[in-house]
Amino acid sequence: MKNDNRLIIIGADGFIGSSITSYFRQSGWNIHATVFNRPPSEEEFTLDITSPEDFNSLPRGIPLINTAGLPDQSAPASLMRKVQVGGMKNLVNWALKANCPHLIQLSSISVYGNATVGIGRTEAATLRRGWNPITAPLPYGRTKARAEALLEKSGIPFSAPRLPAVYGPGDSFFSGQIRRLLKNSGRPLPPGGKKPVSIIAVDQVGPLMESILNYGPMNAALNAVGAHIPWKTILEAYAESWDLPLRFDTRNRIRDYLNFADPGRQMAAYYAAFGADFPDDKLRETLGWQPCGDWRRYICEAAAEVN
Repeated sequence: MKNDNRLIIIGADGFIGSSITSYFRQSGWNIHATVFNRPPSEEEFTLDITSPEDFNSLPRGIPLINTAGLPDQSAPASLMRKVQVGGMKNLVNWALKANCPHLIQLSSISVYGNATVGIGRTEAATLRRGWNPITAPLPYGRTKARAEALLEKSGIPFSAPRLPAVYGPGDSFFSGQIRRLLKNSGRPLPPGGKKPVSIIAVDQVGPLMESILNYGPMNAALNAVGAHIPWKTILEAYAESWDLPLRFDTRNRIRDYLNFADPGRQMAAYYAAFGADFPDDKLRETLGWQPCGDWRRYICEAAAEVN
């Protein structure tokens, strides 16, 4: 039990939010949880991050973790701005008035924009520019980057761990895309896959958040990765879990890179050719944090819940 164990978690009904809420409750924290997509339980209350008035019900003077966001990257850019930029403005305004001692914003490697593929994408590559022809199709990353910038300039003590692809039980995006990709056995997979891809299991996020809280505000946005695994090895682990075959193409296909109608195949083409690796040395050195658990076991758990 912590000496001062109160904590606010916004978005406790989401994939990541529900996992870390469960983790902190089991660890003895007194959680004030908010939900949006379902009715609240007795220990929760409803909060719409785009509504400034909803923040008035939050307790003051205690740390907060914000997991709320709009992960559907096919959503309209205007809605992403409303949720991720407008929501951050509301959160910052409330936190300043409420004397929040530590605001943890779950950020994303998507802030790197078109640099989300490639090797060695350090914090120096952060997307901080406005519209341009390359980043225009990436409203999710642009709005996450703008939310980070708002938090950095606010003066609020903060930490912003940038998560890569998050997988685990309840994961419909990363594991779901791979499931659809592998089941489409009529087409071979894009070749390559020796370069690393950064991933983190949802069960690793709770311990990471607790390490950040115990350390205190980092006042920085830092990569936070569970494992750096070659893309082909990740595919092999999922294929083994589902007992599905793997068949690779003999050459790269330009149409795969431009296949916006099939984001799973597009993702596979880029990951196979370029990797998606985000060194997290700064965070590990700062916190002394080491991810728990085995990534293969986490993939088995994620695969078991994806049909």
